[in-house]
Amino acid sequence: MRHSHGVQHAVLGVVARNPEGIHGYAVRRQGERLLGHFWRLNFGEVYRILDRLSADGLIEQVADGGESARKVYRITTRGQQSLDDYVLSPQTDAPRPLRQELAVKLLFASPEHLPELLRLVERQRDAYMQELHKLGTERRKMRRVPFDAFVTHLLIDGAELSARAELTWLDEVAKRLQDHYGVAGTA
Repeated sequence: MRHSHGVQHAVLGVVARNPEGIHGYAVRRQGERLLGHFWRLNFGEVYRILDRLSADGLIEQVADGGESARKVYRITTRGQQSLDDYVLSPQTDAPRPLRQELAVKLLFASPEHLPELLRLVERQRDAYMQELHKLGTERRKMRRVPFDAFVTHLLIDGAELSARAELTWLDEVAKRLQDHYGVAGTA
């Protein structure tokens, strides 16, 4: 998730799901449960976003009713309109071209460094395999949550498809490097 309007609206969405009000710690926890592996905000970021949303009039502080010193927030009418507008507006993030460190290394490596390049490809492949493992763990966690995690499953599906596409590309890179430089399969 990009640290822009998407994150701000994700926090706003979590607040909106809690009409009785919610405090920052719970926003982070619920965000992690809803977005799972895709939610990577620390408490400081959550509180900064809450402060900004409050200053913009998109959420308001409500009396906690208890002895807790925690600030409890709920969405305002203006905030709900902002969230609805955001949800229904066309996406602004375009698909990104290949921008990986490995791509730069492939562009500038000389043929005599082929064995090292193949090891780098394999290391990158291992990283994507680990990512797939994490996504599988996240999927299993989502099966046990007490809420409808349908959309979270769609996000996991997208991340898995993306990781599998990268693995396919890495396999193709290794094969074509070996074919081009006349090296027997070693990767």
